[in-house]
Amino acid sequence: MKRSELKTVLKPLVKQCVKEVLLEEGILSKVVAEVARGLSPVLTEAKHIPEQPNLEQQKRLEEQRHQVEHEKYQRLKEQKRKVLNATGFGGEIFEGVEPLQSGGSPGDGPAAGALAGTDPGDAGVDISGIMALGGDKWKSLI
Repeated sequence: MKRSELKTVLKPLVKQCVKEVLLEEGILSKVVAEVARGLSPVLTEAKHIPEQPNLEQQKRLEEQRHQVEHEKYQRLKEQKRKVLNATGFGGEIFEGVEPLQSGGSPGDGPAAGALAGTDPGDAGVDISGIMALGGDKWKSLI
């Protein structure tokens, strides 16, 4: 195959590929945006560096911050007291409540899982003596 024949075959293929990359993948729009950004006049913005507050101002700001936090805490405490008084619960809401044996909605059917049907108050099996069984062999086993 001669060079001119190869050129006539490859030129349309390369042209089509370049066209697809430039238009379909958005490369052309990115290039135009970069050029436009480069041609626009460079705007510089003078940044204002705030002065460092002196020790007295820092102390006042810290006192104000502390006061705001204290007021916020007092409002929250008052709101909690109002809710407890309105509901009739004087102190602990869950006082005297026993944990459920199983959770979920009544229509869900039986609970499934490794601990289904186990009492939530069950202490389980004591495994504290397992380390003593291996003695000095644990280091070699690891």
